[in-house]
Amino acid sequence: MIPPNADHTKPRTPQASEAVIADLMMPHQANNLRRPSVFGGVIMSMVDRCAALSAMRHASGQATTLSIDRILFKEPIHVGELVEVRSRVVHVGRTSMSVLAHVYAENIATGERRHTNECWLTFVHLDQMGKPAPVPPLQLQTQEDRDLHDQAARRREASLAERV
Repeated sequence: MIPPNADHTKPRTPQASEAVIADLMMPHQANNLRRPSVFGGVIMSMVDRCAALSAMRHASGQATTLSIDRILFKEPIHVGELVEVRSRVVHVGRTSMSVLAHVYAENIATGERRHTNECWLTFVHLDQMGKPAPVPPLQLQTQEDRDLHDQAARRREASLAERV
């Protein structure tokens, strides 16, 4: 439910939408390969949930996944590692939001931390009737904010061109 006092015209920073989800990877989350690693779907689910939180924070209400534009698995994640997903909104349209999520795996015993995945997702803000609703503008404060915003804008343009 959208808070009655939410101002949907006031710009919000990418940092205000940051979300973090973490979970310890357990044996039931692994595949049955000779050198087992965590199923990609487990990581995708964590990414989708974390990114949804970022979208909902930015929109101050409901948001639904429109697309997982890209998920890059750089390295396997193993049972016993702590997985942390960090996400934030990096670009907004009229009713949509581009969210960038990063996945990290940590070996608890050694403290080694690896950046294992990068994911781009698109969400749509929904009103109380389940219809697309406007989202607040994005207030870019840092050079990183501007760079990610530009990268997301290029990705959005390419995605829209593919639909034609």
